[in-house]
Amino acid sequence: MNNFIKMLKENKKLSYAVNIFILLVIISLILKLDFSKFSQEPAANPAREDKSESYVQSLEKRIEEILEKIEGVLSVDVMIYTKNTPVLEPVFDENTSVETNIESMNDGSKREVNRETKQSKVVLGRDNSVIERYYQYPEISGVLLVVKYKGDKDIYGILLNSVKTLLDIKLNDIEIIVY
Repeated sequence: MNNFIKMLKENKKLSYAVNIFILLVIISLILKLDFSKFSQEPAANPAREDKSESYVQSLEKRIEEILEKIEGVLSVDVMIYTKNTPVLEPVFDENTSVETNIESMNDGSKREVNRETKQSKVVLGRDNSVIERYYQYPEISGVLLVVKYKGDKDIYGILLNSVKTLLDIKLNDIEIIVY
């Protein structure tokens, strides 16, 4: 080993060749590592969360837009509480085939064999992500309204009935703050 190191120190060309070889080995090891796992997972989780929360956010926005049209209402903030998030289910491309065989036995009896096969494949979008659809929307467990109101009418009754009718929830599940 000492002779090899001594030879590397004396022969500059050999020293450069060994250094380049070591550098190439390190580069090839780096290129073999799969970095896709590290880069795709963090990006996939927020997209999934956005999909699951979009249902509640769109409801909140639509209710705000409707309630702001009431005379005397200057601004409305709506927060909807749900028991869970919507369940997303992947879309499948399914093929089903049924095969029937009738066999005649030596004693004159017949035997019928039915075989059904079902093949499911997940449908992918343009960017190779799984196409999902809402399977079940979450149950709304409460609504909070914060309303800035300048008017003469009994705004509590109007807001309570409006939200109860729009979301089909109990009056006890609605809280209204007017300032």
